[in-house]
Amino acid sequence: MKLSICMIVRNEGSRLARALESVKDVAGEIVITDTGSDDDTIAVAERYGARVNRFEWCDDFAAARNACAEHARGEWILWLDGDERLKPGDADKLRADLEAPRVIAYQMIREEFSAEDQAEPDGEIYLMRLLRRDLPVRFMGRIHEYLTPWPVDLARKTGRLVKGSGARLQHWGYTQDRLPEKCARAARMCALELRDRPGQFYYLVELARSLLVINTEETWVAAGKALREATDIMLAHRDEQRPPSLLAAQLIEQLLALPGQTFADVDELLELGARWFPRHVPIFWATARIRFERAEWSAAESLLRRLIRMIQTGDHDRMTAFDARIHEDAPFNLAVCLVRQARLDEAEAIFTELLPSPRRGEEAAQNIGAIRSLRARFGG
Repeated sequence: MKLSICMIVRNEGSRLARALESVKDVAGEIVITDTGSDDDTIAVAERYGARVNRFEWCDDFAAARNACAEHARGEWILWLDGDERLKPGDADKLRADLEAPRVIAYQMIREEFSAEDQAEPDGEIYLMRLLRRDLPVRFMGRIHEYLTPWPVDLARKTGRLVKGSGARLQHWGYTQDRLPEKCARAARMCALELRDRPGQFYYLVELARSLLVINTEETWVAAGKALREATDIMLAHRDEQRPPSLLAAQLIEQLLALPGQTFADVDELLELGARWFPRHVPIFWATARIRFERAEWSAAESLLRRLIRMIQTGDHDRMTAFDARIHEDAPFNLAVCLVRQARLDEAEAIFTELLPSPRRGEEAAQNIGAIRSLRARFGG
């Protein structure tokens, strides 16, 4: 058997059919570990011929994934969540991945959607989801679980390969109706993970992120404590050429977005971001935004041009999703920078390109009108 689809689910009855429909023609088997559903999840799974096993939930996603993997029999495992699907039309790409020699695992791009009726994704992220079943790895972590040893390290040691898959996943996990519940769960489980193993940079950053989204006075206080501890860990590595963790990018992004934060100097954060993550779109955008807010028009222009080129060519870090609104906001801010430098023709051309935008079109039209009024008043 070539491929096992492995899933851990709970109360995903309303979404599970979409996930299973997307892989039914490529799966040798579907293995589902249910962690306590009280809806029709199991009935939906069985309609698709899945083998369902039950797992007593213990606030530990890694434990559930490891238990699920023990039931798989295929040469390969594709990990799929109940709120995901294989992108339509990508089944043949997935089949081709399974035949590649020397490859032990694949990173897959997952497209992120924040609404069920959304046509285009908000962003995308790379995840290690397709791997050989005989790979000597296990999941660790109560939530946001990760593989250990990391397949890239195993490949390096054994002379084999980890590649990027041609197939993509699509994800509807953070729709507005589910966001509060998922963030509350994430915060609780990150806190449990830190109780068991204090000082983990990864979980401090994730805890702070979830608490900030919940956005109450109590969670802001708790988020501040987590941010302080994570920032102290990160700044202890400030003189090193490489970050202490890839999650340092998310921490820098969070800190730059917090008005009046006192955990770290903003200019030091900008320097660390540029040194450690030179192709990271969210940090690049945050840096350009700060230069823009400081009225450093020339510096902001340079950063925005590089950012736009980076996105257009795909020459950026693909491990992290970014807000799709940057596609329009970066050119808009660039045009404003040009206006501030009295380069009206260039600015008008960019605003004109933004006219069809539902979000930015009206503002672009207003700015074009203002530019033409300036020309009429002062000539040129």
